[in-house]
Amino acid sequence: MKQKLFILVIAGLSSANAYAQSDFDFSQRWFNESLYNPAAVGNSLSTGFFLHTRSQWLGLDGAPITLAGAFDYFNQPLHSGFGATVAADYIGVYQTYNFRLAYAYYMQFASGAMMSFGLSAGVLARHTDINAAQLDEPGDPVVDYNRDKEYTPDFDFGLEYKGAFKFGVTVRHIGVRAMADSRYAPSVNIWAYLSSRFNITRSMSVEPIASFTYRRDIYRAEAGALLYFFKTRNLHTYNDRFWIGAVYRSDHNIALLAGMNLTSRIRIGYSFDYGVDDVVNIATYGTHELFFAYQFNRQFYKDVCCPALRN
Repeated sequence: MKQKLFILVIAGLSSANAYAQSDFDFSQRWFNESLYNPAAVGNSLSTGFFLHTRSQWLGLDGAPITLAGAFDYFNQPLHSGFGATVAADYIGVYQTYNFRLAYAYYMQFASGAMMSFGLSAGVLARHTDINAAQLDEPGDPVVDYNRDKEYTPDFDFGLEYKGAFKFGVTVRHIGVRAMADSRYAPSVNIWAYLSSRFNITRSMSVEPIASFTYRRDIYRAEAGALLYFFKTRNLHTYNDRFWIGAVYRSDHNIALLAGMNLTSRIRIGYSFDYGVDDVVNIATYGTHELFFAYQFNRQFYKDVCCPALRN
């Protein structure tokens, strides 16, 4: 048996760090809230797609790998956003897949601020492949060799306000039925987030960010800031060239983020996470994440009273 792999799986399933493997967890979520909140589908008022990849706890056999892709579309005449998300999460012998379709309805206030309400529906699937562990002693009575693929319906609901500040809250995995291993199956959880953006100079702005996550017996708060450089004063474009940032999480994890807009349509981002708890300390190379976005007509806070875009 690969000892490190089973140490990882057991630790991941029995500690607060199971959050990432129970519900995919991206540090770059601040650039694509629709991964978690259906009310954020179309919140860039454009059409685009996003790709995320996260390799966690590198240096360990069977370390978690998460892949996700999202598409969203905003229809101005219908005041609506439409989207789809596909995600795959791998940790050791466990494989989890999630597919969701999402819809959001937008209301605009006289001030230019917007409020949206969203609902998503999909399917959550989990598969256990004991053979992937390459056991040295097959037939171990502790190991369940007969676990079949499992499926369950999955629903999310959320709301988002975007004006002088951005606030969102989403309730996820409504209606998920129990799976054979209840420690691994996602349970109903709540994610709330808050951010705003302020000018520092004519070419630099700062965005304080904060969020709170609740899942079963796990509570996690995070706070940080993103710095944007070489931005324009044009209200109708998203033209920050670079950004850097840092986020601290209450589960003793620090994420460093950086990225750039290659063009007015293409954005890329990278983050490095490092934790100080016992499980993460046995990983050699930390956690790495890549983000790619292509948006056909990206517009950041168009006609919205974001402080950083005020004259």
